[in-house]
Amino acid sequence: MKIDDLIDSIREMISNVAMETDSDQELYPIVSVKTSGDYNSVIDSLYMLEDTQLAKHAFNSRQKSLSFGELYLYFYGVLNAIYMQQQAMLVILRKMGLDFNAKELRCCKIFDIRNSFAAHGANRGGRDVKEHSFILDRHALQVGKVSGYSANHESCFASHDIDIVDLVSEWDDVFFKHLYLVHSKVSGNYESAI
Repeated sequence: MKIDDLIDSIREMISNVAMETDSDQELYPIVSVKTSGDYNSVIDSLYMLEDTQLAKHAFNSRQKSLSFGELYLYFYGVLNAIYMQQQAMLVILRKMGLDFNAKELRCCKIFDIRNSFAAHGANRGGRDVKEHSFILDRHALQVGKVSGYSANHESCFASHDIDIVDLVSEWDDVFFKHLYLVHSKVSGNYESAI
């Protein structure tokens, strides 16, 4: 199964139960929650997973002859879509009360790259680390790489040079593993409900 298949399957099981119920409260057990707020958070997060998958697919099928501005949009967009996936997955896992590896979800290289180049490029660091900035090599984006440096890092020089596809692929492996936990729980609940 692929990520999209897992998301579709989860949504389908929830929809199947929804068609057979008279109230939203009867849907809570399918996603292992007890309140309307928790149920809505899980459902909203599932929608976000669907939407962010669309952004990742658009990134993967981008044309090679994009302007620098378009490249930046694709780059910033995919990194922030993946960050949104991480946050949505954390909400789902917590609301459903599933055991998961939070460190694994947080420590993928793509989040360090996002923070350095697409979120805090001008003010990386902060409380625990001396503030510094990162410069992104726009020409590297043309060949699908994240390459750039910080000349004012406390180590005097910090740099990154990695394929964007490798970053996304590493995240997808971790994401799939955690999404599979959610799918398994919903599937077990679904089997009990029908």
